[in-house]
Amino acid sequence: MEFYGIDFGIKEAEICTRCGAEYISQGLMEELEAEVKRRGLFGLERRGHVAKSGNSLVIRIPKEITESLKIKRDMPIIIYPSEFRKLVIEVAE
Repeated sequence: MEFYGIDFGIKEAEICTRCGAEYISQGLMEELEAEVKRRGLFGLERRGHVAKSGNSLVIRIPKEITESLKIKRDMPIIIYPSEFRKLVIEVAE
């Protein structure tokens, strides 16, 4: 089970036979939420837009996320697709 990008391993869940959606217990949701809050990631999900700059596309990172992750202008990053319609952006050390 993945929540806010954190892999919590295999957890018990009910799965909808029609759409494949997963449903977890309230207790498990509270456990996952507590860990996300402990890591300072709770509430950082944001919607954004892709812009164009020259021949490239630009993704703007909201201020709350850059502050939380201590990302600064001109820091080197690694960006790659992890699955269809999903990108991973890592700050290169």
